[in-house]
Amino acid sequence: MSDPNAPTRLLVYGGNGFVGTKVLEIAATRGAVCTSVSRSGKIPAQLERLRPPWLSQVAWVSGDALHPDPSLVASADAVVCLVGSPPLPTFNQVAFQQQVMTNGGANSAVIAEAQRQGVKRLVLLSAHIPALMRSSRFGYYVGKQQASAAAAEYTKASEDNAATVIYPSAIYGKRYTAAGIAVPLGAFMSPVAWVMRSLPTVVSQFLPESPVPVQQVAACAVEAAMAADRRGLTVVENQDLWSLVSP
Repeated sequence: MSDPNAPTRLLVYGGNGFVGTKVLEIAATRGAVCTSVSRSGKIPAQLERLRPPWLSQVAWVSGDALHPDPSLVASADAVVCLVGSPPLPTFNQVAFQQQVMTNGGANSAVIAEAQRQGVKRLVLLSAHIPALMRSSRFGYYVGKQQASAAAAEYTKASEDNAATVIYPSAIYGKRYTAAGIAVPLGAFMSPVAWVMRSLPTVVSQFLPESPVPVQQVAACAVEAAMAADRRGLTVVENQDLWSLVSP
């Protein structure tokens, strides 16, 4: 029997990215023992430089989401899937399949392994996609749909399984380049988000949904991953993220 007082063991695929590093920061600060899986397995440059106190709570390992390590997945209490690529158009079949594989196949492979290994909690970062872009010819959309379907199937495999799928619009905050140089997207996108949220419904219904801060998205992911009593499928829409109180 597992110790209810033991810290949550969190496995984060895509943990060295924009959302992933914030998820790890919040989770580790709350006492979780975290493992970040990425192709490089390296600590992001800005964290190497700053060395925040929570960094000691995170192990950084190299791995391929398309072929997840069974023993690594089995060691986790919860798995967070953040693998993805930008929603760019594709102009040939190779690029289309790459979008589907990155946004769908990779996350689906991790979800399937979590199911095989008996992991009971799963969090998937999907995306809110405007109606005009919901097309079978848009690889990003097809991949996101594929991963969401895999999460739904995961909850059907066992009544004890819990999956939370988050559908944010554009996410803003302080991003970093590979060299660790800050790109303060919030300086531009925060005022845009405020204006969009202030628009009357008669206008906003024809526009993309308001951008959301990375803090809200990451906090939602961590809350779901550490909620031991959660069961079934939970869907978090973009507007729901604004109701959260940041930690």
